[in-house]
Order: sequence, then C-alpha cells, then structure tokens
Amino acid sequence: MDITEKARELGLMMAESKEMKAYNSAEAAMKADEKSNKLMKEYKQLQIEMVKATRENAGAEAIDKAKIKLLEKQQEINDYEITNNYLVSKANLEALMKKVNDIIVYSITGESGCTDDKCKTCGGGCKG
Repeated sequence: MDITEKARELGLMMAESKEMKAYNSAEAAMKADEKSNKLMKEYKQLQIEMVKATRENAGAEAIDKAKIKLLEKQQEINDYEITNNYLVSKANLEALMKKVNDIIVYSITGESGCTDDKCKTCGGGCKG
C-alpha cells in the first residue's frame, strides 16, 4: 500500500462527494449571478473599512458604525438565496474536510481532535 496512492484515492473521493458537488454548483451559481457578486464585493469592501478603522484607531463610534454596516451586509448575504446556498455548501465542505483531517490525525497520534461537545463549551476554538 503506497501512501501517495491512498492520498490520491482520498482526493478523488472528496472530489466526488456530495459536499464538493454542492459547493461547486453553488459557487458557479454565485459567480454567474450579478447580485451575488455585488453583495460579496460590498462585503469585502466593508471588511477593509472595518480593519482600517480599527488599525487607525478611528474611535469607538466610527468602529461601531463600520461594524454595523458589516453586520447588515452579512445579513443581506445570508438572506439572499444564492449567496446563502454558497455559504452553507462551503461550510458543509469545510466540515467534511475537518472530519477527514481529524480522522487522519487520530489515526496517527491516537488523540482525538475537537468534538461537538468540546466545541460547545470551549468558547474560543478547540485546542484538542
């Protein structure tokens, strides 16, 4: 058994997974949709403005305004079916990839990674 062959096999299985297919479909739909592109572009711009306000110590009021605008745009993205489908499918694919990685790490080290129960209580990201 060659490890690189198994990695290739795993990669092909991931490429054929329902999560990857759903992600690819949602991504293509989003890229083809003018409103989705506009929403995502505006969101990225608002992120830049938020970082800039924070870095430049623009003051609490300016930072709060930037944060509110960013949250409102995030809600718009969540409310729009095409962008929401993209975000959900991306999260599902990332969850599958994390699960596969956790299994690999457990197989190598014998230590389990983050579990649903741990993540509910750790409050800042699991550390294993």
